[in-house]
Amino acid sequence: MRIDVVFIGTGLVVLVAGMAFGMWMGMNENFQLADAHAHLNLLGFVVPTLYGLLHHTYPNLLRSRLAWPQCIGHLLGLLVFIPGLVLVIQTGNPAGAIAGATIVMLATLTFGYIFLSAAKPD
Repeated sequence: MRIDVVFIGTGLVVLVAGMAFGMWMGMNENFQLADAHAHLNLLGFVVPTLYGLLHHTYPNLLRSRLAWPQCIGHLLGLLVFIPGLVLVIQTGNPAGAIAGATIVMLATLTFGYIFLSAAKPD
């Protein structure tokens, strides 16, 4: 499977989940989790879609041994961060959000390294 398709496809799946989450909040007229909803859409749809579009535009990025670990890291970080953010909002315990945010940040820094060292338009 191509990494650009994984990033964009995953982003679209998360977008539908984020939209459903927002609809659920609206139907219940309870917007306490609006920050989690916004982060889910931004880190779950916008960022992976941009990664996918950049991989599609710059195929040389895939030659990096770090491309797939960066992809997996971002998605795993998202899976830790969003529930962690919900827990912060509901309980005040930031541990999950801190761990997830750290993983996402490391994945982002990794992508920056990959891009700056390998990007050449084909």
